[in-house]
Amino acid sequence: MTDLQHRVRAALTQLIDDGDLPGATWALVRGFGDERQVHVESAGVYADDTIFRIASVTKPILGVLAAALVEDGVLSLTDPVERWLPELADRQVLTSPGAELDDVLPPHRPLTVADVLEMGAGLGWSPVLEGTPLQQAQADRQLESTWLPPVLDPDAWLAQLAVTPMAHQPGEGWLYQMSFDLLAIVLERASGARLDDLLPTRLLHPLGMGETGWHVTVDQLPRVPAQYFPDSTGDRTEVSPAADPVLLERATFRSGATGLHSTAADLAVFAAMLLDGGDGSVGHVLSPAGLAHLSADRVGPAARSMMAADLGPGRGWGHGVGVDLTGRYPGSHAGRFGWDGGTGTSLWVDPAAGLGAVLLTQHGMGGSSGADYLEAFWSAVHAS
Repeated sequence: MTDLQHRVRAALTQLIDDGDLPGATWALVRGFGDERQVHVESAGVYADDTIFRIASVTKPILGVLAAALVEDGVLSLTDPVERWLPELADRQVLTSPGAELDDVLPPHRPLTVADVLEMGAGLGWSPVLEGTPLQQAQADRQLESTWLPPVLDPDAWLAQLAVTPMAHQPGEGWLYQMSFDLLAIVLERASGARLDDLLPTRLLHPLGMGETGWHVTVDQLPRVPAQYFPDSTGDRTEVSPAADPVLLERATFRSGATGLHSTAADLAVFAAMLLDGGDGSVGHVLSPAGLAHLSADRVGPAARSMMAADLGPGRGWGHGVGVDLTGRYPGSHAGRFGWDGGTGTSLWVDPAAGLGAVLLTQHGMGGSSGADYLEAFWSAVHAS
C-alpha cells in the first residue's frame, strides 16, 4: 500500500469509526498515461462496486458532453438557446433579483449556450434569492431540482420557465443548479436525441464507463444503497431505501444538474480522462483545447459577486466544474478542478500534480456538520 493509499484509508476509516460516515468508496488516480496507477477501495458498509447516486457530480460529466458536442459541430457556445428553445424567445428580466415578477425589462442580448454552462441563465439557488418572489415562483412552478431532477417532463418544465423572468441579464449573474437542467434540454433539442441515449454513445462507451446512467438495471439494483441526509440534529434520515425500485424507471427528466448513478471505478476513468487532456483508455472524447476551455474559470466580473455569495472565496466556475483558484489544500495547486454532489460525493483532479480522486458516500450534505468528511478526504489526498 502506498503512502497515499494508506493516508486516505486511515482518514476515512477514522470517520467511519467515529460515526461520521456509515461507509465510503473511493478511487485514487495518480500519474499520466502508461505510468498511471488507479486504486479503488471501500470501507464500512459499502463494496468497491457499489453504485451511488452522484448528484451534482453529474455536472462535470454533462459539461464534457456539451464540449464534445461543440467540437462535433452540433452546437456552438455562442449560439442563442432560443435557436432550439423558441419558447424562451420572449423571456424577460427582473429589474433586480428581489423585484416583483412583473417588474421586468427586456434582455440586453440573447441567452447563449455559454451563459447556460456558466450558470448564467437567471434561475437557480443563491443566498441573494432567499425570500424573493422569484424564489417562490421557482418552487410554485416546479422548476427546482435538488439531489433529484425536476418532477416535470422537459417540455412542461420549459413552458413554466418561459413565463418566469430571469433574475439578471443573460450571463451577468451566477445562480446555482437549474442552468444545468436547462442545459439538458438544449443538448437534447440540438442533437435530436434523449440524453440517456446520447451520453452513452458520445462519452460513456468511448471511455468504457459501463455503469453510469440515469437509471439502473435489475442486476445493478441490489448494489444501490439507501440515501441519507442529516436532520437538524445531525442524525441520518433515510430519504430513499436501498435497492429502490424507482431507480429502474427510465428518467422522465434527464437532468444535466443531477441524477446520474455511477461507481468509483467508472468515475476514476472519467478523472483519468480529465488528467489526460480528453483521452480515455478506450477512446478519445475531447480535445486538449476543449478541456482547457471547460476547466478554466469563466465567470465574468458582473457575475462574480453573486457566485462568491454561494461558493465563497478562492473558487471559480468553468463549464460544469468548480475551479480552485488558490490551491485550497496544502500540496494542491491552483487550477485543480472538479465538483461535489449533495448526496455525499466528490470528484476533483489536480493536473499539475497528476492526481485525481473520487469519494462516494450516501451520507448527504447538510445539517450542523456540513461536509467535514470532504475536508478530511481531500486533505489526506493532497498531503505531502
